Amino acid sequence: MKQALSSSKGCKIIYEEKPPEINTEDSRPLVIVSCAISLDGKLASEKGDTRLSSFEDKVEVHRLRSRIDAILVGINTILADDPHLTVSEKYYKSNRHPIRVVLDSYCRIPLNAQVLTRRREVPTIIATTRKAPEDKIRKLREMGADVIVTDGEKVNIREVLTYIRRKYGVRKLMVEGGGKVIGEFFKNNLVDLVRVSITPVIFGGEKSIPLIRGVSFDTIEESPRLKLYRIELCGHNIVLHFYVEK
Repeated sequence: MKQALSSSKGCKIIYEEKPPEINTEDSRPLVIVSCAISLDGKLASEKGDTRLSSFEDKVEVHRLRSRIDAILVGINTILADDPHLTVSEKYYKSNRHPIRVVLDSYCRIPLNAQVLTRRREVPTIIATTRKAPEDKIRKLREMGADVIVTDGEKVNIREVLTYIRRKYGVRKLMVEGGGKVIGEFFKNNLVDLVRVSITPVIFGGEKSIPLIRGVSFDTIEESPRLKLYRIELCGHNIVLHFYVEK
């Protein structure tokens, strides 16, 4: 599968080289991690401030949402921000919206969450485990959500990727957080492209949310190797694009 991210006219490219062709297995989509962080690598401050993207950067993110097949987040992102995960007309007009996927091992998602109530014509997949309450699964399905139940203590990400690839034909998936989810994707060697938008602020704090959580790479040799292929300026954001060397 040959895929790459393209940029819009709203962002100024200041460095670019041609990335290699990226081929993924037929059993899963191409995975793009997209996030905004502070200069010290935080997704959110200790008090949950995530206002890190400029208007121009948000325009670009929503433009990209209109060009992917699915968008994925963890339950903590839903509980903290209640995002709708579709393309907002405030930033970019499109009739095409990505399928929404939420990793939620215990089915903690509120029934009034925007991913369930906003643009109900857009499919929402809740990936959970057998530890989730059966009545909650039933209610979610009655609301139109597609609930997939995987084995294990937490959601099996590979099983979810295979499911959305085969049932919905998802070829390009954007992962927008949070830190634990991004960490799991890197841990399982499932990341192909990375788009990191850096805001020139510093959060600090022991309880602020880092780019990845729950995963540790102890040496440079063990760490995923990322290769920079584009730098952009989007408003006050410096946006770095990487591909992951396999």
